[in-house]
Amino acid sequence: MKHNKKRNTAFLYECLVKELTKAIVRNDIPTKNNLIEVIKENFKAGTILKSELDIYKSLLEGTGEKEYSRSLRVIYEIKKDFDSLDRKAVFNAQTKLIKMMNESFNSAIWSNFLPNYKNVATAGLFFNQGKLAAKKRLLIENRVVQFRQERLTESKMEHVDNLTYKTFVNKFNETYGESLRQEQRELLTNFIISFSDNGVGLKSFINEEIHRLRSSLQNLNENQYAQNASKVVDKLNSFGERRIDEQMLRDLFFIQDLVYEVTKNGN
Repeated sequence: MKHNKKRNTAFLYECLVKELTKAIVRNDIPTKNNLIEVIKENFKAGTILKSELDIYKSLLEGTGEKEYSRSLRVIYEIKKDFDSLDRKAVFNAQTKLIKMMNESFNSAIWSNFLPNYKNVATAGLFFNQGKLAAKKRLLIENRVVQFRQERLTESKMEHVDNLTYKTFVNKFNETYGESLRQEQRELLTNFIISFSDNGVGLKSFINEEIHRLRSSLQNLNENQYAQNASKVVDKLNSFGERRIDEQMLRDLFFIQDLVYEVTKNGN
């Protein structure tokens, strides 16, 4: 089904946040500051887009309805909130934001990888289903109920994970405690727990670690390793375009080892 992503407030917001993450990883201060200003201006408390974003979040993030009929009632109550907003004001605010994004940032901002894009698009179709045929409306309803119930299952799994977490961490420390340095243990630990916090802690740690590694490498300007160090910096900068996965962790482990060996003892 056709989805106009530029008229999906949650999509606009997620694109800006993704681009902000990339700017932080690249240490692109001007772009970072520009993105922060755009986000603040358009999504601060009291703005029409902030109100609509909160409604999207209540649909995308809500959990707790086990029964299909109850979940259906809940999502249509949320849709009432969406419909109650001044649609002309929303459209005008979106138009203003789209113009700002087109004029201020590279067109690649519209191609950012969003892990939850399918659900964001489904939410947009659900809220704007007026002209769709009955069969398509039912398909969208089922999909919305499905991903809300999937989040309920994820919440239950998080509880189970918490019960076994201490044992797992102890085993992890026994296996890797002596072979990994502190920063590597922290990276791996953040990766392990990222499944229960949607990766928020992991993203924050990786951004800080990339900044630390980049700074260490850039200090090698007069060192015999300077030329190769610049290549590794380029590698770190490319992480802003990548999805965080096990391969990225392996690459970071290797770079952490590299930086440690090159910079140890001040040499």
